[in-house]
Order: sequence, then C-alpha cells, then structure tokens
Amino acid sequence: MPRFPISNKNISKQDTIITGSDYRHIVKVLRLKQGEEIILFDENFFEHIGKIIEINKKEIKVEILSSTKVKTESDVNITLLQGIPKGNKMDFIIEKATELGVNSIVPVVTERSQVRKTNKFLRWQRIAMESSKQCGRMIPPKIHDIMRFNDIEEYSSYCSLRLIFYENCKAKLNEYLKNISQPSANIIIFIGPEGGFSEDEMRLAMEWGFSPMGLGPRILRTETAGIVAVSILQFICGDI
Repeated sequence: MPRFPISNKNISKQDTIITGSDYRHIVKVLRLKQGEEIILFDENFFEHIGKIIEINKKEIKVEILSSTKVKTESDVNITLLQGIPKGNKMDFIIEKATELGVNSIVPVVTERSQVRKTNKFLRWQRIAMESSKQCGRMIPPKIHDIMRFNDIEEYSSYCSLRLIFYENCKAKLNEYLKNISQPSANIIIFIGPEGGFSEDEMRLAMEWGFSPMGLGPRILRTETAGIVAVSILQFICGDI
C-alpha cells in the first residue's frame, strides 16, 4: 500500500486533504481511484490507514479509517558528513542512509572534492522523502546545506562520538565500539570524497576530537564506505 506524508494538524474530523506533488503522484502515476486505500504518516509517529473518498481537480479527500503509533526511527542519532562525490553517487548515498535510519546528512566540500557547487539540494530532499515513504520511516533525514571542511569543527562540537574514516587507518570500528563502555546516542561519521582526506585534513579532524577509523583491508568507494559504517553502528548501537 503506497505511503504519503501528512501533517498531523491537517487531519480534521477523521479526514484530510492531499494536494501538490502527492496528489499528482496518486492520480497521474499510481492512478488510484475512489474507494482505494493508502497509508498516511505524520510527524508525531502515527500511521493512518486512509480511504480515498473524493478526487477533485487539485485535491484528494481521504477518510481516516484507523491510526496506529509506530516506531521506525532509530534511538541512535547518526549524522553523516559526506564529502560530495561526482555524478549521481550522492543520490545513492542519501537513499541508502535514509533506509538505514540516519538522522542528518551534511554534504561537505573537502580538499580533494571535485564537486564544489551544486544545485541538487532540492533533489536530495526529494530523494530522502521518497526513500522514507518506501522504507516506512516517519521523518526523513534532514539534508543540510553544503559545508566547508573548516566549518565542521563548530558543527560537530555538540557530539561526543566523532568518527572519521581513512583508508590508511588500521583501527576497526567494531573493536573500537566494543571498548566503549556506553556508546553515545549522538554519533557523527565523516566520509571523504573520491581520493579520501588529505593528511592536513586528518590532522585537523583529530585536533577537533575525531577518532580515525578503518573499514577493513580493502579500500571502499565513497558511496560504499558510509553505508558500511552506518550499518555497523546500527548493528552494535542501534536497531539492526
């Protein structure tokens, strides 16, 4: 059954109205008809089973049949700092990070970044929302504006567990986490672009409190490394 976001404040007297891009998707793409059921989800972690009762030129009226509080958000607040990769790799990273429960995604321009400006911010937001619909999340991850490497010190200062992944580092993430008595509920992981981080960037990151980590003996692509790191964190500290 297709899922669509709805604001809780827009649900009134057991019905609601759908407009905009979701209206177009329901009518033009899915071609749903009056009487068919859909799932709506809101920011208060409720899922609503709804039945389409009226389709007009610009809006759909939906009757709420039942509502259930669900928990699909991770208890671990993971922020992914991602050095911006080339092409459409960021699309893949955002989609999979959303599925794995990442809370925030920050595109970062680093010394070796080949992409330094982009107009893809709205596209990335849409990907996060569409992935949230598909995987059953109630709140999509926040996609931040692009940051420069030097902005990371202040941004990450609130978090006690800061990890930066470096291909020449032998420390293993699973062993590191096992040696921490109580892993933080707020974790920042930093993944470099193609070519990784420079030595100066690694030195600065360590001065800012980041712990360098490796992901095994093989060099992973930038679009693979973050997904692997998040998966390990969710397995050890989270809900996988």
